[in-house]
Amino acid sequence: MTRSFTAIATVIAIALTPTRGLARVTRIEIDSREDILAGQVFGSVGAYEKIIGRVYFAFDPANRMNSRIVDMDKASINEQGLVEAWADFVVLRPKRPVAGGGIGLLEVSNRGGKASLRYFNGGGRTLDPATAEDFGDGLLMRLGLTVIWIGWQHDVPIREGLLRLHVPTALDNGAHITGLVRSDWTLDTAAQTLALSHRANVAYPVADPNDPENVLTVRDGRMAPRRTVPRNEWRFARGGESGVIDDRTHIYKETGFEAGMIYELVYRAQDPRMVGLGLAAIRDMMSYAKYDARSPFPVEHGIAIGISQTGRFLRHFVYQGFNTDEGGRMVFDGLMIHTAGAGRGSFNHRFGQPSRDAHRYSAFFFPTDIFPFSARTQTDVVTGWTDGLFAHAFYSEHLPKIFYTNTGYEYWGRAASLIHTTVDGKGDIELFPNERVYHLASGQHFVGGFPPRDDAFLAGGAYRGNPLNFLPVLRALLIRMAEWVTTGTEPPPSAYPDPSA
Repeated sequence: MTRSFTAIATVIAIALTPTRGLARVTRIEIDSREDILAGQVFGSVGAYEKIIGRVYFAFDPANRMNSRIVDMDKASINEQGLVEAWADFVVLRPKRPVAGGGIGLLEVSNRGGKASLRYFNGGGRTLDPATAEDFGDGLLMRLGLTVIWIGWQHDVPIREGLLRLHVPTALDNGAHITGLVRSDWTLDTAAQTLALSHRANVAYPVADPNDPENVLTVRDGRMAPRRTVPRNEWRFARGGESGVIDDRTHIYKETGFEAGMIYELVYRAQDPRMVGLGLAAIRDMMSYAKYDARSPFPVEHGIAIGISQTGRFLRHFVYQGFNTDEGGRMVFDGLMIHTAGAGRGSFNHRFGQPSRDAHRYSAFFFPTDIFPFSARTQTDVVTGWTDGLFAHAFYSEHLPKIFYTNTGYEYWGRAASLIHTTVDGKGDIELFPNERVYHLASGQHFVGGFPPRDDAFLAGGAYRGNPLNFLPVLRALLIRMAEWVTTGTEPPPSAYPDPSA
């Protein structure tokens, strides 16, 4: 039965007053706390509960663990000189302590959603797990894992149940900051109105619709030359039943945007959000669960799971040294980086758009599959740069144990081979002892339904995907990761294509 925990939230808020130099979670506010499936028992672990609320952070700009957050020196600060932010969170936890302190599985939410129950429990797709179908066979619960979801992305779509991080705006000595932002669209069907955002995300509005730097182009293909669309043929507006109205987050063209074309808008926006605080929020939420005795969901060990976009997020997280918290402690013991290929993303940039991903058919040329690709330091013969994912750790002993799992899709479309080859792709490199690479051969980026729908077939009857279900492999690897971080039991050796074969 759901019950209010306002009093508890108030006590926690008072107890977690931040201290300079070691600011992290300052308080949590719990909106609801309820038994899962009316107190159903999951094996020897027992019953679970679901906690929903908000977590408040305060980050110290002077702490070197925050020194890589873009525009950290331009955020507003509180009376203690700290930068504040807050996020939505949901936690599923055992109601009684787990032997050995337990493991926290923090899923870095892909665009604000929740996938762990579907990937590991075989449950349904939902933003609010509540039914027996949502929890599937209960594997995560039977393992005694504390499952943590927290918002890290500031611009997720405005939709009930999606997790969001609320961050401050960067200012230059109190003055507004402007900068150029890019949006692009690959149109399957003609349209009169296009949103500046990627998918349904919250867009950066144009600062001045009449700024001459706002330029719209069109081209026939990804590498085709751009042609400028005359400024008098389009405007910042959107069309609807009530007519055309001015709107700084959409563009409108009365004669329509043509199907089959690629449109690209570069425009000047204002007030960049502190995108990089998402990395610090993930860091500090796990650190809070592991190290703060006042946490209502304490754990001994931490594992992160990132899928596709958020797998790239975790590669970025490691690359920029975020696995050490403000107190100099190791955060995640293990990372499961799934279907990320060799990518990273717009996770710590001024005017960053975290959902843009440089897809082969849309969102072209955003910073995704960029050097360095491997954890081991290499030199790019084209640029002369020398770098690696592990090159910037503040403490090398804080590098987590990592599983990289990729399907055939990522080898074709996300440069996955470069995580275990030389930059030119001509030979293998030696992986670090804390790395394992597993190729889920012939798999697709996501597991589709089976039997396939009629629209999954091309004319002539050829199936355009592959129904391979790789989720049983991920379930097994999660167990192996849990053993690796808790007992040191070595997981299976890496299994991936040999470029010399």
